[in-house]
Amino acid sequence: MTEKKGLSVLKTKSSDVEVVFINPRDLVACVPYVKLASLAGTLRGNGIRSLIIEPTATRLSTADVVQRIIDIDPKIVCIGAFPSTLPDAYKLTCELKKEVPNTTLILEGYHVNADPSILVEMDIEWGLRGDAELAFVNLCKHILSGESFDNSIPGLVHYIGGILKDNGPATIKDLDSLPLPAYDLLSVERYYSASTNKRYMQLFTTRGCPYNCNFCANPTQMSFRYLSNERVLQHLNVLVKDCRVEWVEFMDLTFTVNRKRTLSMCQAIIDFGVHFDWGCETRADLIDEELLLKMKDAGCKKITFGVESGAEHVRFRTGKKITNQQCIEAFDLCRKHGVKTMANFIFGHPNETESEMWETVRFAAKLKPFNVMFTRMVPMPDVEVYKLGIKEKQFGSDVWVRYMKGEIEHPTYIPNTIDKSLMNKMYQLAYLRYYLSLRVMRSYLPLLIEPKFFVQSIIVFGRMAFGKPVFK
Repeated sequence: MTEKKGLSVLKTKSSDVEVVFINPRDLVACVPYVKLASLAGTLRGNGIRSLIIEPTATRLSTADVVQRIIDIDPKIVCIGAFPSTLPDAYKLTCELKKEVPNTTLILEGYHVNADPSILVEMDIEWGLRGDAELAFVNLCKHILSGESFDNSIPGLVHYIGGILKDNGPATIKDLDSLPLPAYDLLSVERYYSASTNKRYMQLFTTRGCPYNCNFCANPTQMSFRYLSNERVLQHLNVLVKDCRVEWVEFMDLTFTVNRKRTLSMCQAIIDFGVHFDWGCETRADLIDEELLLKMKDAGCKKITFGVESGAEHVRFRTGKKITNQQCIEAFDLCRKHGVKTMANFIFGHPNETESEMWETVRFAAKLKPFNVMFTRMVPMPDVEVYKLGIKEKQFGSDVWVRYMKGEIEHPTYIPNTIDKSLMNKMYQLAYLRYYLSLRVMRSYLPLLIEPKFFVQSIIVFGRMAFGKPVFK
């Protein structure tokens, strides 16, 4: 499949740009939002010019972003919104509505997927849900040139005249049919990963997830679909050859869910003949020695496992039926073959006790991953703990609106078996005990030699352990 040649930010004149995407400032780290590049790539395939503004990566303030929008004067601004970027998205929206009132604002991201009524509180006319690339193109054509279109198609949310109309999420069955994302519009050279000091970028080869863990914020639990090997290689060709990416992080929720497909894709990467390192995420019960060796031969350097809790029965209650022994075997297998591991844990499972949290701290040390992520349970609108928190009167249904407007701190779910101060203490203690251990500090030394990575790592660690906490 032949792709239209990319048009980089540097080659795109402001006067040519009709659509601007904004990935608002992030509270934690500098990471890409690939979905915006996917939307931009779809526009490019239809002759519509766009660019992406990334305040975190380019160190722009809200005022700087607004001024850029005023200077560019696009007809459409599409803003992404996730838990860590929602407050800045709201600030941007308020400022843009004052400074460029004739510009159409569109909201994309997790929050409009989970709760379309967020458009009402932000007073934004349009929102996108699910695989909305094609619906977005039709909407843009309508706004830019007045083309008629069906505003009832899935993927669109419309708020006008006090009435909210939600068409439900869109689903694209054939992901190969989508144009390649406009990776060249992203600030690839500025992103940070705790796993590598190399030039880093994310890649999605699947959408959806076949599992249904009760804590997961997987938007709309969409059906599982994946790119063909040929299409994956086309993505990699752009990332590795054109964008000079050295480390690709496959962001599929469960990379090895289809063992046959994973083996086939790894062989395709090997035959591709272009070297790059990569990491992925999967479950401890979906890895075996043959598969791991094939992944390593294809360049895999790190695997992230969602362990969630050190207490097996707590993990089982989430719907993730993976034993502690399976976790131990998966981490030992990776260590045996020189593949780094990362473990993700959550504090704040329903009915979790202090002793169970201590089990998590101890189990993290026992697994000996290269790095670890501790998070606090977030009550997103479409997950079980949101309804449970309301039932327990921990917060109201307006909790995200209040957070968005700066009235409260980032929402968390606190089990009724502990108090907030204890959970915060366990969260901080977990980070300090793990990352200040001699074993972990020694393992990080080869990466910390690179000055930029060292500075970014210190900043992120400080935010996680002492400042803004990390949330799941």
